[in-house]
Amino acid sequence: MIPDTKTKTAAMKFDTTVIVALTVTLVLIILAGQPLAGLPAMVDWKTVFILSGLLIVTTGIRESGFFYFLAGRISRRIANQRYLALFLVFLSAALSMFLTNDIALFIMVPLALDLESLVKEDYGRIIILEALAVNAGSALTPIGNPQNIFLWRRWGISFTAFVRQMAPLVMLMSGVLLAMVFICVPSKKVEVSDSRAPAVNRGLFMISSGMLLAYVVSLELGYEDFCLPLILMAMLIACKKVVFKSDWGLILFFISIFVDIELICRLEPVKHLLAGLDFSNPLTLMLSGTLFSQIISNFPAAVLLARHSSDFRLIAYGVNLGANGLVIGSLANLIALRLSRRSSSYLSFHALSIPYLALTLAAVCYLL
Repeated sequence: MIPDTKTKTAAMKFDTTVIVALTVTLVLIILAGQPLAGLPAMVDWKTVFILSGLLIVTTGIRESGFFYFLAGRISRRIANQRYLALFLVFLSAALSMFLTNDIALFIMVPLALDLESLVKEDYGRIIILEALAVNAGSALTPIGNPQNIFLWRRWGISFTAFVRQMAPLVMLMSGVLLAMVFICVPSKKVEVSDSRAPAVNRGLFMISSGMLLAYVVSLELGYEDFCLPLILMAMLIACKKVVFKSDWGLILFFISIFVDIELICRLEPVKHLLAGLDFSNPLTLMLSGTLFSQIISNFPAAVLLARHSSDFRLIAYGVNLGANGLVIGSLANLIALRLSRRSSSYLSFHALSIPYLALTLAAVCYLL
């Protein structure tokens, strides 16, 4: 297996990310006057446990060397960088429709990173396009992302009816994304700089991939509460280094984000803003979903708007568009950038994501 040369960089980023997140949380606690004893209740622990399980099993697959092996096979079959980007973007979107956007990124970002190390190119822009792709693809189905699952279950819409309602939006988002790939990724030859056949720890790969499959099935069936302890125990027995190499800074970061979102919603200016909006106006409702997503992320925005309107389509349009723009728009964005291990990821993300949101939002407003 190819050794990981980025461990030190990742560790330094862990410190910076967590310190910034905790500092923001502390400031919001002071502004909201929130007692510390009430903070744990603000965290969506179910989501935290789900992410923890995904983190362990995908780290196991990464440590097995399989992603590097797969990257070598892909780079030898797709010799053009633009076509390679199209393949990764399409696969990211397709996986997100049925495995959810978070799971898709836990698979696709490590694959892109191993491709990057194999060809000695900077694939940071492609990773950002993958994040935009899962935002677009996951919008199509009621099981693609948390906000869709919530809206689907709240109003009991059929699977096919949900897909029909969301298809125009997804087609629009996908069209703009396709154009961005052609603009942002050059059409040049992919040159593999490492011709060695990487060793794959087959045992670790089989255990990790088997656990990932079982985990996805358990999520669909609603048995995820039992999976994390089993996964943790199994990995400690099979390969405990995977548990210690998992990026637990990501989990701590998400715990902080959940607290921040809840505290923002309790601020008086936010309450006054909600009281002054006319949610019976379709354009106001959709734009509110997009705007609120930029402040509190799209899933909380969907929950918030569902209290004020029963128009699931416009709420879904607004919050799925709002996954783009600022990085806080979707937790999937934070996952992609955290996994990418780059200090400049946030600036690069916004350089692509904000224009993407502007174009797609303007088109949807025009069509409405």
